Amino acid sequence: MMKIKISKKTRRILGIYLAAVAILYIVVFQVPKVTDKFETTQVLENGTLEVSCEAKGYVVKDEAVCTADSTGTIEYKFNGGTVVKKGTDIAAIETVKEKKSGEKEPVRKYRDYLTRLKNFRLLSEGCSSPISGVVSYSIDGYEKYFSIDNLDKIRKEEAEDTSSGRLELDRKAVVKGEPIFKISGDDSWYIVCWLDKEDAIKYDPDRKVRIELPAGTVDARVHSVEREGEYYRVVFFLNVYYEDFCAAREVKMTVIGSNTTGLLVSNECLIKKKGVLGVYVKTKDGDTYFRPVKVKITDGEQSVLYESVFVNDEYEQVETVSAYQEVLRDPQDALEQDMRGLKEE
Repeated sequence: MMKIKISKKTRRILGIYLAAVAILYIVVFQVPKVTDKFETTQVLENGTLEVSCEAKGYVVKDEAVCTADSTGTIEYKFNGGTVVKKGTDIAAIETVKEKKSGEKEPVRKYRDYLTRLKNFRLLSEGCSSPISGVVSYSIDGYEKYFSIDNLDKIRKEEAEDTSSGRLELDRKAVVKGEPIFKISGDDSWYIVCWLDKEDAIKYDPDRKVRIELPAGTVDARVHSVEREGEYYRVVFFLNVYYEDFCAAREVKMTVIGSNTTGLLVSNECLIKKKGVLGVYVKTKDGDTYFRPVKVKITDGEQSVLYESVFVNDEYEQVETVSAYQEVLRDPQDALEQDMRGLKEE
Protein backbone atom coordinates (compact mmCIF):
# COMPACT_ATOMS: atom_id res chain seq x y z
CA MET A 1 0.00 0.00 0.00
CA MET A 2 1.38 3.40 -0.97
CA LYS A 3 1.78 6.03 1.75
CA ILE A 4 0.67 9.52 0.85
CA LYS A 5 2.91 12.23 2.29
CA ILE A 6 1.23 15.42 3.40
CA SER A 7 3.36 18.53 3.38
CA LYS A 8 3.76 20.68 6.49
CA LYS A 9 1.94 23.51 4.74
CA THR A 10 -1.04 21.27 3.95
CA ARG A 11 -1.15 19.96 7.52
CA ARG A 12 -1.06 23.52 8.83
CA ILE A 13 -3.95 24.57 6.56
CA LEU A 14 -5.94 21.47 7.55
CA GLY A 15 -5.32 22.18 11.25
CA ILE A 16 -6.48 25.79 10.86
CA TYR A 17 -9.61 24.59 9.02
CA LEU A 18 -10.53 22.07 11.73
CA ALA A 19 -9.95 24.63 14.46
CA ALA A 20 -12.20 27.10 12.65
CA VAL A 21 -14.95 24.47 12.35
CA ALA A 22 -14.67 23.71 16.08
CA ILE A 23 -14.86 27.40 17.00
CA LEU A 24 -17.86 27.89 14.69
CA TYR A 25 -19.65 24.95 16.33
CA ILE A 26 -19.08 26.42 19.81
CA VAL A 27 -20.29 29.85 18.74
CA VAL A 28 -23.40 28.58 16.96
CA PHE A 29 -24.51 25.75 19.21
CA GLN A 30 -22.90 26.05 22.64
CA VAL A 31 -22.59 29.75 23.42
CA PRO A 32 -26.36 30.41 23.19
CA LYS A 33 -26.97 27.56 25.65
CA VAL A 34 -24.42 28.91 28.12
CA THR A 35 -25.51 32.53 27.89
CA ASP A 36 -29.15 31.46 28.14
CA LYS A 37 -28.44 30.08 31.61
CA PHE A 38 -27.38 33.53 32.78
CA GLU A 39 -30.46 35.30 31.44
CA THR A 40 -32.55 36.50 34.39
CA THR A 41 -35.72 37.09 32.38
CA GLN A 42 -37.62 35.59 29.48
CA VAL A 43 -39.59 37.55 26.89
CA LEU A 44 -43.00 35.96 26.30
CA GLU A 45 -43.68 35.20 22.64
CA ASN A 46 -46.37 33.32 20.79
CA GLY A 47 -45.46 29.81 19.72
CA THR A 48 -46.67 26.26 19.32
CA LEU A 49 -45.92 23.34 21.63
CA GLU A 50 -46.35 19.66 20.80
CA VAL A 51 -46.02 17.21 23.68
CA SER A 52 -45.26 13.52 23.31
CA CYS A 53 -44.04 10.51 25.25
CA GLU A 54 -43.22 6.88 24.62
CA ALA A 55 -44.96 4.10 26.52
CA LYS A 56 -45.95 0.45 26.54
CA GLY A 57 -49.69 0.07 26.13
CA TYR A 58 -52.25 -2.71 26.25
CA VAL A 59 -55.15 -2.89 23.79
CA VAL A 60 -58.54 -3.44 25.43
CA LYS A 61 -61.51 -4.52 23.30
CA ASP A 62 -64.56 -6.76 23.21
CA GLU A 63 -63.53 -10.09 21.66
CA ALA A 64 -65.81 -13.09 21.29
CA VAL A 65 -64.09 -16.49 21.18
CA CYS A 66 -66.06 -19.33 19.62
CA THR A 67 -65.55 -23.06 20.20
CA ALA A 68 -66.44 -26.05 18.05
CA ASP A 69 -69.86 -27.56 18.80
CA SER A 70 -68.84 -30.91 17.34
CA THR A 71 -65.78 -32.93 16.28
CA GLY A 72 -64.90 -33.10 12.60
CA THR A 73 -63.32 -31.32 9.68
CA ILE A 74 -63.70 -27.56 9.49
CA GLU A 75 -63.97 -25.17 6.57
CA TYR A 76 -63.47 -21.45 7.12
CA LYS A 77 -65.52 -19.06 4.99
CA PHE A 78 -63.65 -15.80 5.52
CA ASN A 79 -60.09 -14.56 5.55
CA GLY A 80 -58.70 -13.07 8.72
CA GLY A 81 -59.32 -9.33 8.90
CA THR A 82 -62.78 -9.51 7.28
CA VAL A 83 -65.49 -7.40 8.91
CA VAL A 84 -68.68 -9.38 9.56
CA LYS A 85 -72.08 -8.77 11.14
CA LYS A 86 -73.50 -10.52 14.17
CA GLY A 87 -74.95 -13.93 13.26
CA THR A 88 -72.71 -14.47 10.21
CA ASP A 89 -71.55 -18.08 9.72
CA ILE A 90 -67.76 -17.96 9.93
CA ALA A 91 -67.08 -21.68 9.44
CA ALA A 92 -68.76 -25.02 8.83
CA ILE A 93 -67.91 -28.29 10.57
CA GLU A 94 -68.52 -31.67 8.94
CA THR A 95 -69.15 -33.91 11.92
CA VAL A 96 -67.17 -37.12 12.32
CA LYS A 97 -68.78 -39.85 14.43
CA GLU A 98 -66.64 -40.95 17.32
CA LYS A 99 -66.19 -44.52 18.45
CA LYS A 100 -68.17 -45.79 21.43
CA SER A 101 -65.06 -45.43 23.58
CA GLY A 102 -66.08 -41.76 23.97
CA GLU A 103 -65.47 -38.39 22.40
CA LYS A 104 -62.01 -36.93 22.00
CA GLU A 105 -60.76 -34.34 24.49
CA PRO A 106 -59.57 -30.95 23.24
CA VAL A 107 -55.84 -30.89 22.54
CA ARG A 108 -53.81 -29.82 25.59
CA LYS A 109 -52.57 -26.55 24.07
CA TYR A 110 -56.17 -25.42 23.54
CA ARG A 111 -57.24 -26.44 27.05
CA ASP A 112 -54.55 -24.22 28.60
CA TYR A 113 -55.86 -21.15 26.78
CA LEU A 114 -59.49 -21.99 27.53
CA THR A 115 -58.69 -22.23 31.23
CA ARG A 116 -57.90 -18.50 31.25
CA LEU A 117 -61.19 -17.82 29.46
CA LYS A 118 -63.35 -19.73 31.94
CA ASN A 119 -66.69 -17.97 32.63
CA PHE A 120 -65.95 -15.37 29.94
CA ARG A 121 -69.31 -13.98 28.82
CA LEU A 122 -68.09 -13.74 25.22
CA LEU A 123 -66.99 -17.38 25.07
CA SER A 124 -69.64 -19.21 23.03
CA GLU A 125 -70.17 -22.44 21.11
CA GLY A 126 -70.92 -22.63 17.42
CA CYS A 127 -69.77 -21.36 14.03
CA SER A 128 -71.74 -18.10 13.80
CA SER A 129 -70.43 -14.73 14.97
CA PRO A 130 -71.93 -13.71 18.35
CA ILE A 131 -71.03 -10.03 17.77
CA SER A 132 -70.23 -7.75 14.85
CA GLY A 133 -66.55 -7.15 14.25
CA VAL A 134 -63.37 -8.37 12.59
CA VAL A 135 -62.61 -12.06 12.03
CA SER A 136 -59.42 -13.40 13.55
CA TYR A 137 -57.91 -16.88 13.69
CA SER A 138 -55.69 -16.49 16.74
CA ILE A 139 -56.14 -15.93 20.48
CA ASP A 140 -53.84 -15.09 23.38
CA GLY A 141 -56.06 -16.35 26.21
CA TYR A 142 -56.34 -12.88 27.79
CA GLU A 143 -59.44 -11.79 25.92
CA LYS A 144 -61.38 -11.88 29.20
CA TYR A 145 -58.84 -9.86 31.21
CA PHE A 146 -58.38 -7.23 28.48
CA SER A 147 -62.11 -6.84 27.82
CA ILE A 148 -64.01 -3.56 28.05
CA ASP A 149 -66.05 -4.98 30.94
CA ASN A 150 -62.80 -5.37 32.90
CA LEU A 151 -61.26 -2.03 31.82
CA ASP A 152 -61.42 -0.41 35.27
CA LYS A 153 -59.86 -3.46 36.94
CA ILE A 154 -56.75 -3.78 34.75
CA ARG A 155 -53.65 -3.13 36.83
CA LYS A 156 -50.04 -2.53 35.83
CA GLU A 157 -48.46 -5.50 37.61
CA GLU A 158 -51.09 -7.95 36.35
CA ALA A 159 -50.95 -6.62 32.80
CA GLU A 160 -47.17 -7.00 32.67
CA ASP A 161 -47.46 -10.60 33.90
CA THR A 162 -49.55 -11.61 30.89
CA SER A 163 -47.87 -13.47 28.07
CA SER A 164 -48.06 -12.09 24.55
CA GLY A 165 -47.81 -15.55 22.97
CA ARG A 166 -50.53 -16.21 20.43
CA LEU A 167 -52.21 -19.47 19.49
CA GLU A 168 -53.12 -19.95 15.83
CA LEU A 169 -56.57 -21.47 15.28
CA ASP A 170 -56.72 -21.98 11.51
CA ARG A 171 -56.65 -25.75 10.84
CA LYS A 172 -58.48 -28.54 9.02
CA ALA A 173 -59.80 -30.68 11.88
CA VAL A 174 -61.23 -29.76 15.29
CA VAL A 175 -62.42 -31.46 18.45
CA LYS A 176 -65.62 -30.38 20.21
CA GLY A 177 -64.87 -27.61 22.69
CA GLU A 178 -61.71 -26.34 21.00
CA PRO A 179 -61.51 -22.62 20.04
CA ILE A 180 -61.97 -22.14 16.30
CA PHE A 181 -62.11 -18.36 15.67
CA LYS A 182 -62.41 -14.96 17.33
CA ILE A 183 -64.39 -11.82 16.52
CA SER A 184 -62.94 -8.50 17.67
CA GLY A 185 -65.52 -5.75 18.08
CA ASP A 186 -64.13 -2.66 16.34
CA ASP A 187 -66.79 -0.03 17.11
CA SER A 188 -64.86 1.21 20.13
CA TRP A 189 -61.70 0.09 21.87
CA TYR A 190 -59.17 1.34 24.37
CA ILE A 191 -55.46 1.43 25.12
CA VAL A 192 -54.32 1.52 28.74
CA CYS A 193 -50.80 2.47 29.82
CA TRP A 194 -48.93 3.67 32.88
CA LEU A 195 -46.92 6.91 32.86
CA ASP A 196 -44.72 8.86 35.23
CA LYS A 197 -46.26 12.01 36.67
CA GLU A 198 -44.11 14.18 34.38
CA ASP A 199 -45.69 12.54 31.32
CA ALA A 200 -49.19 11.99 32.72
CA ILE A 201 -49.77 15.71 33.36
CA LYS A 202 -49.49 16.29 29.62
CA TYR A 203 -52.75 14.48 28.92
CA ASP A 204 -55.92 15.88 30.46
CA PRO A 205 -59.19 13.88 30.13
CA ASP A 206 -60.99 14.47 26.82
CA ARG A 207 -57.83 15.83 25.16
CA LYS A 208 -57.44 14.65 21.57
CA VAL A 209 -54.14 12.95 20.76
CA ARG A 210 -52.44 10.90 18.08
CA ILE A 211 -50.91 7.53 18.90
CA GLU A 212 -48.10 6.10 16.79
CA LEU A 213 -48.39 2.29 16.83
CA PRO A 214 -46.25 -0.35 15.08
CA ALA A 215 -48.66 -0.61 12.14
CA GLY A 216 -49.66 3.03 11.82
CA THR A 217 -50.87 6.21 13.52
CA VAL A 218 -54.40 6.55 14.91
CA ASP A 219 -56.47 9.34 16.45
CA ALA A 220 -57.57 8.90 20.05
CA ARG A 221 -59.03 10.74 23.03
CA VAL A 222 -57.88 10.67 26.64
CA HIS A 223 -60.58 8.69 28.47
CA SER A 224 -59.23 8.90 32.03
CA VAL A 225 -56.14 9.63 34.12
CA GLU A 226 -55.85 8.27 37.65
CA ARG A 227 -53.04 7.56 40.05
CA GLU A 228 -51.99 3.94 40.63
CA GLY A 229 -49.16 3.66 43.11
CA GLU A 230 -46.13 5.57 41.89
CA TYR A 231 -47.52 5.73 38.33
CA TYR A 232 -50.53 7.23 36.61
CA ARG A 233 -52.93 4.96 34.75
CA VAL A 234 -53.88 6.65 31.48
CA VAL A 235 -56.65 5.23 29.28
CA PHE A 236 -57.19 6.28 25.66
CA PHE A 237 -60.47 5.79 23.77
CA LEU A 238 -60.44 4.91 20.05
CA ASN A 239 -63.10 4.20 17.44
CA VAL A 240 -60.94 4.17 14.32
CA TYR A 241 -59.53 1.54 11.97
CA TYR A 242 -56.11 0.09 12.77
CA GLU A 243 -54.45 -2.40 10.44
CA ASP A 244 -53.13 -4.72 13.16
CA PHE A 245 -56.25 -4.35 15.32
CA CYS A 246 -57.05 -8.05 15.82
CA ALA A 247 -53.56 -9.19 16.78
CA ALA A 248 -52.64 -6.11 18.83
CA ARG A 249 -52.38 -6.53 22.59
CA GLU A 250 -49.11 -5.30 24.09
CA VAL A 251 -47.87 -2.44 21.92
CA LYS A 252 -45.03 0.05 21.90
CA MET A 253 -46.43 3.48 21.21
CA THR A 254 -45.72 7.18 21.09
CA VAL A 255 -48.50 9.45 22.32
CA ILE A 256 -48.53 12.85 20.62
CA GLY A 257 -50.65 15.65 22.03
CA SER A 258 -52.28 17.99 19.56
CA ASN A 259 -50.36 21.17 18.75
CA THR A 260 -51.26 23.99 21.13
CA THR A 261 -50.60 27.66 20.39
CA GLY A 262 -50.18 30.47 22.92
CA LEU A 263 -47.55 32.29 24.93
CA LEU A 264 -44.53 30.07 25.47
CA VAL A 265 -42.88 30.21 28.89
CA SER A 266 -40.18 28.18 30.59
CA ASN A 267 -41.59 26.30 33.58
CA GLU A 268 -38.86 27.77 35.79
CA CYS A 269 -40.67 31.11 35.48
CA LEU A 270 -43.87 29.72 37.04
CA ILE A 271 -44.51 30.09 40.77
CA LYS A 272 -47.49 29.95 43.12
CA LYS A 273 -48.51 32.88 45.32
CA LYS A 274 -51.10 31.94 47.93
CA GLY A 275 -52.08 28.95 45.83
CA VAL A 276 -52.44 30.93 42.59
CA LEU A 277 -50.13 30.02 39.70
CA GLY A 278 -48.43 32.97 38.06
CA VAL A 279 -45.27 34.74 36.96
CA TYR A 280 -43.43 37.88 38.05
CA VAL A 281 -43.41 40.50 35.31
CA LYS A 282 -40.47 42.90 35.14
CA THR A 283 -41.19 46.49 34.14
CA LYS A 284 -38.93 48.85 32.20
CA ASP A 285 -38.09 50.57 35.50
CA GLY A 286 -36.84 47.25 36.94
CA ASP A 287 -39.80 46.75 39.27
CA THR A 288 -41.68 43.44 39.38
CA TYR A 289 -45.29 42.46 40.01
CA PHE A 290 -47.17 39.16 40.16
CA ARG A 291 -49.54 38.22 37.36
CA PRO A 292 -51.77 35.08 37.49
CA VAL A 293 -51.52 32.69 34.53
CA LYS A 294 -53.38 29.66 33.22
CA VAL A 295 -51.55 26.82 31.47
CA LYS A 296 -53.05 25.29 28.33
CA ILE A 297 -50.50 22.49 28.05
CA THR A 298 -47.00 21.63 29.25
CA ASP A 299 -44.26 19.23 28.24
CA GLY A 300 -42.59 19.41 31.64
CA GLU A 301 -40.04 22.02 30.53
CA GLN A 302 -42.17 24.59 28.72
CA SER A 303 -45.80 25.60 28.99
CA VAL A 304 -48.31 27.36 26.75
CA LEU A 305 -50.20 30.16 28.53
CA TYR A 306 -53.46 31.93 27.79
CA GLU A 307 -52.89 35.52 26.65
CA SER A 308 -54.42 38.75 28.02
CA VAL A 309 -57.43 37.17 29.79
CA PHE A 310 -58.47 33.73 31.02
CA VAL A 311 -61.46 32.33 32.93
CA ASN A 312 -60.67 30.84 36.35
CA ASP A 313 -62.43 28.01 38.21
CA GLU A 314 -64.98 30.47 39.59
CA TYR A 315 -65.85 31.51 36.01
CA GLU A 316 -64.32 34.94 36.57
CA GLN A 317 -62.26 36.75 33.95
CA VAL A 318 -58.68 37.22 35.11
CA GLU A 319 -56.20 39.64 33.58
CA THR A 320 -53.00 37.80 32.69
CA VAL A 321 -49.78 38.24 30.71
CA SER A 322 -49.34 39.53 27.17
CA ALA A 323 -46.83 38.97 24.41
CA TYR A 324 -43.39 40.63 24.74
CA GLN A 325 -43.62 41.10 28.49
CA GLU A 326 -40.50 40.11 30.43
CA VAL A 327 -40.92 37.58 33.24
CA LEU A 328 -38.39 36.46 35.85
CA ARG A 329 -36.71 33.11 35.32
CA ASP A 330 -36.11 32.69 39.05
CA PRO A 331 -39.08 34.36 40.76
CA GLN A 332 -38.46 32.99 44.28
CA ASP A 333 -36.74 36.15 45.60
CA ALA A 334 -39.47 38.35 44.15
CA LEU A 335 -42.12 36.19 45.82
CA GLU A 336 -40.40 36.40 49.21
CA GLN A 337 -40.09 40.20 48.96
CA ASP A 338 -43.71 40.39 47.87
CA MET A 339 -44.88 38.29 50.82
CA ARG A 340 -42.78 40.36 53.27
CA GLY A 341 -44.37 43.51 51.91
CA LEU A 342 -47.84 42.06 52.46
CA LYS A 343 -46.99 41.19 56.09
CA GLU A 344 -45.73 44.72 56.75
CA GLU A 345 -48.97 46.13 55.43
